[in-house]
Amino acid sequence: MDEIVAKLEKKFKKAVETAEKYGDIIGWVSRTSPSSITEEGGIVIFDVDPATYFNNFIDIASAGSYLAVVDIKTGHIISMKVLGVERRDILAELDLPDMYISLPGREVSGLLTRTRVKAKPLLEYDPETGNVSIANYVIEPQSPVIKPRNPIVIQKILGLPTEGVFIGYVTIGDKPVFDIGAPLYLPLKTFYQHVLVLGTTGSGKTTLLKNMVASLYSRYNIRSELGATMIIMDPNRDYTTLPLKPRWEFSEGIDKELEQKMLEKTRDKINRPKGLVIILPITRYVIERIGGEYNWAKTLKFIAEDYVRSTYESIALRMGWSLSIDKLSVIEEPGNPPLRFVKLTIKVNYGDDIDEFTLFIIPYGFRFKDIASKEFISLNPYFTRQAKDGLFRLMNYLKAKNAVVETIYDFYESLREARIRYHEKPGTRHGIITDPNREYIIDLIKELAIHKSTLENMIRQIGSLIDTGLFDIEVKQGKGEDKYLHEPLIETILEKHYEIFEGYPIIIDLEYLQENSIADPEKIISIVAFRILNRVFSWKISRTRQRIYTQPVIILIDEAHRFFPSKGGGREEYIEHVSSMIDRIARLGRARRLGLVFSTHSPKDVHDIILQLANTKIVLRMDKSQLSSLDIPSEYRDLIIRASDRVGIVKSHILRMSYISFRTPLPLTGHYDLSAINI
Repeated sequence: MDEIVAKLEKKFKKAVETAEKYGDIIGWVSRTSPSSITEEGGIVIFDVDPATYFNNFIDIASAGSYLAVVDIKTGHIISMKVLGVERRDILAELDLPDMYISLPGREVSGLLTRTRVKAKPLLEYDPETGNVSIANYVIEPQSPVIKPRNPIVIQKILGLPTEGVFIGYVTIGDKPVFDIGAPLYLPLKTFYQHVLVLGTTGSGKTTLLKNMVASLYSRYNIRSELGATMIIMDPNRDYTTLPLKPRWEFSEGIDKELEQKMLEKTRDKINRPKGLVIILPITRYVIERIGGEYNWAKTLKFIAEDYVRSTYESIALRMGWSLSIDKLSVIEEPGNPPLRFVKLTIKVNYGDDIDEFTLFIIPYGFRFKDIASKEFISLNPYFTRQAKDGLFRLMNYLKAKNAVVETIYDFYESLREARIRYHEKPGTRHGIITDPNREYIIDLIKELAIHKSTLENMIRQIGSLIDTGLFDIEVKQGKGEDKYLHEPLIETILEKHYEIFEGYPIIIDLEYLQENSIADPEKIISIVAFRILNRVFSWKISRTRQRIYTQPVIILIDEAHRFFPSKGGGREEYIEHVSSMIDRIARLGRARRLGLVFSTHSPKDVHDIILQLANTKIVLRMDKSQLSSLDIPSEYRDLIIRASDRVGIVKSHILRMSYISFRTPLPLTGHYDLSAINI
């Protein structure tokens, strides 16, 4: 027996040493109340002395908070979740019958009693091997209970990833745990299995997403041989301000000290991008506004200068800054077609600081002659099945016969004339034939027996593509250059993302497209977004087949409900088309390091396929009625309904405990909503 006591003394001493090394001792497992383990789980009862309790009561007395215990027999550190806290006055400790106690007066010294805490063991961590496993044994009495302070140990005992994209800090309710000592990361592989971010307007959704973009750009604590490429589908121009200096407002009700501590912990680790790559959809309406009498070099210069004025100068004016274009050059990279873009250096005087950032503006449009029949048809999901089949055959026949149709307008007029002459016999001629190709198309439509109603659908939907203004955009032809704008090869942009474009986030500015087109906004942004999605996916598939190693690509789709709406609304065929497309891209993209991040207000707004595809869900504040389709435990539901801005939960297979609450810092990048700025 003496030998056992000696061993226990040694183990106890080692447990205390471990506790002091990795945290602050706040209590001891009770000697008078039993701790236990059953099939349903374990219970640990521990006592806290009055001085420790009153100095740390927020961490100790909060139901749901996390602590740890160093088990004497194993020496392992076990995380615990507080289930309940019991406080008793000294009179209650004496356990005297009420009949012997006169009506007591007020005596604050009666509060100097031990606090009894009931907790549930979660995971055990072996400091010597680094192994983490389920805590499935009883914890010994007298084991020291600690408030951990080592970030790595905290991440281990809470089952958190130790590297990846920074999300924020683990919290209990709104308050970060362990003195902001538990950073929350999502490894890159999490994004390959796709992420859905949910939250009502004003919940901090955009701030969270911008912080994630900054983390990915900075590559802090991210293990990847190649830097990742971030592509952002931006329908509201929320992300073009990323390179601007962050503006932090500590309004009434915000814990300024806490926010500053969170920001301080990210200093010099996560930085805003020093530039952007803007893929700017150009329409013929933009060219008409400029005049169209210039060649592409001058036209792109005008477009770039106008874009900087409309996007950044309004913010600078409102904030009292001065902003100017320091350098501008129009560049053409060799290729087929060549890649044209404008490179600008923007200088910003913030008053107390002068900084600059770089923009690469790449004009985007379509050349009808360049697009394969299948790709052209996929641009518009509103073609009927018969129209898709007829159009596919018609365009392939034209290509096989080398019948050149120069522009979409020529093709459209041929279809319209074919409808007028629908009942004529093939070969019928009307005077002098000025365009043999048009006549050939008319005859071919008759030979293919394309039904009149099918032809009418083709005309309507091609007409809607023309209305976008994205096709066959032309300017005055310069020396040695094509007068038409060709679609830039997404493959080239991706493969030269770091060589030419310095690894900056790629923004698809869909707001600019909506401002400069007469087409239905929802339809036009979907055309560009789906086209780029498919091109990125095709590039990944092609390079994988060639056994060429490519960088990870993460695509953020903001306002996802605008691209992948829920069922209903009389658009069933369209919804079926886009849901099958995203399902294919998401499932096949996983193994090819292609990840999707969807962002929307409510799970009811997006198609069910998005909820199924996203293995990780980040939920910020939202209404109780929106939670029914999300499998969120009851203890987190109340938090989601009442959460502060930038507070939410992560539900993911990557977490050992499946769920965790967190708080993301104030924006680490430029974040300017002019409607909400008070100057």
